[in-house]
Amino acid sequence: MTDQKIIFLSFNELNFDYLKRYIEIDKLKNFKKIINELKITTSEQEYQNLEPWIQWPTIYTGKKAEEHNIFRLGDVINSDHKTIFNDIEDLGFDVGVVSSMNLKNNLSHPLYFIPDPWTQTKPDNNFWSKLIHSTISKFVKKNSSLKINFLDLLSLSLIILKFAKIKNYFFYLNFIFTGFKYKWRQALFLDLLLNDIHLQYFKNKKPNFSNVFFNGIAHIQHHFFFNSKVIENNELKNPEWYVEKNKDPFGEALKIYDKILGDYLSRNDIKLILATGLTQTPYDTVKFYYKIEKHEEFFSRLKIDYVNIQELMSRDFIIYFYSEKHAKNAETILRNLKLNSKKIFKIDNRGLNLFITLVYPEEIKKNELLESSNIELYKYVSFVAVKNGMHNEKGFYYDNFSKNIKSTIKISEIKNIILKIFN
Repeated sequence: MTDQKIIFLSFNELNFDYLKRYIEIDKLKNFKKIINELKITTSEQEYQNLEPWIQWPTIYTGKKAEEHNIFRLGDVINSDHKTIFNDIEDLGFDVGVVSSMNLKNNLSHPLYFIPDPWTQTKPDNNFWSKLIHSTISKFVKKNSSLKINFLDLLSLSLIILKFAKIKNYFFYLNFIFTGFKYKWRQALFLDLLLNDIHLQYFKNKKPNFSNVFFNGIAHIQHHFFFNSKVIENNELKNPEWYVEKNKDPFGEALKIYDKILGDYLSRNDIKLILATGLTQTPYDTVKFYYKIEKHEEFFSRLKIDYVNIQELMSRDFIIYFYSEKHAKNAETILRNLKLNSKKIFKIDNRGLNLFITLVYPEEIKKNELLESSNIELYKYVSFVAVKNGMHNEKGFYYDNFSKNIKSTIKISEIKNIILKIFN
C-alpha cells in the first residue's frame, strides 16, 4: 500500500443534476466518464445545519454535526476531534492538504498543509505554503471590494510564476483581464491556481493521501445560478446590472472543472475520490448580500469597544471583546439596529466574542439611515452578490476503486470508505 496514491477532490456543493444537462451541450468529456458512476450522499436534515463548514467536518471526522459540534467557519480550531488525515498518519502513511474547508492543522508531519482562507490554523513550514496561504486569504477576503496593494500583486505573481502550468496561461490571462467585470472568473482563477499548486505539490512530495478543495463552484452557484441556461424559470432572473443575461457563469465554470477533473482521470498511478458534501438548488426569491467594509469606523460610530475583528467568508465576522460585559453591551446595540424595520445582523454571543452575519435582505441605498441612529449604512458596506443558490442535503460521491458500495450513502460514511483502503 505504501506506493498507492489516493487523491480526494472536493468539488464543494457542485450540483451534478444540473451538470448532466451540460455534458453534451458543452462537451464535458471528463464529467461524462464518471456521471453514471456517481453515488448519492445525504447529510443533515435540519436546514440550518446545511452549511459546508459543518458538513465537511462531518466527512473528515465521520461524526454528525451534533457529535463534532462544529457549527461555524473557523471554529474547528477549538476542536480536538481526530480526522481522516490524523487516522491515515497514525497508520504510517503521508498526507497532504490544500485548502480543505474548516480543517485544523493538528497533524504530526503533513508533507504539505495549506489552510483554507478563513480558518486560523498554521500552514506547514514551507516558504511557499506560507506565502500561498497568506496571499490567497487576502484576495478572498477582499473579493467584494477589489482593494489590493502592490505587495499582494507581487506575491500572487510569484506564486503564478512558480506553480501555474504553461498550458493554463491563456485561462489565467483571460481571468485576470476580464475578472473585474465578470467577477465569477476571480473564483475560477483561484481554483485553477489551487489545482496547479496541488499538482506540483503532489508530484514533488508524493503523499499517500491528498485532498484539494475547490470552493469556486459553490460561490458561482450561490451568486449566479439564475443565469444557467438549463434553469427554466422566468421569475428567477438576475438584474441586468448584476450580470448580463447572455452570460452563463455556471456553464462557464463547468468547463474549467471538467479540465481540472481531466488532470486526474488521465493518470493511472492514483486512486481517485470526488465528493461535493452537499449541493445547491436555485433560490426561490431575490435576496441581496452585503458585507461590512469599514469595520473600525462603523463600530466607532456605534461606540462599541472591542479587541479585534476577524473577517470570515462573505457576510460573516467575529468581534472579540475585553470581557463578557463588553460583548453583551455590543450585542444589545447591534440587535437594536434596523433598516426599513428589518434587522441588520444575526448574532451569536459566545461569551468573549460575537459571531455576526449581516442578514439585511434588501438593496441598501444611499441616504437611508439606520433606525435609532444617524448612520448611513450604505457608506460602511460593500455589495457582495444577489443570492441565487440555496443548500440542499443531497450530495454526490465518486471513486474508482470501491466495490459493492451502496447507491446512497451518508457523508459520515465517507471516512470509513477511505480508511478501508489503508487498512
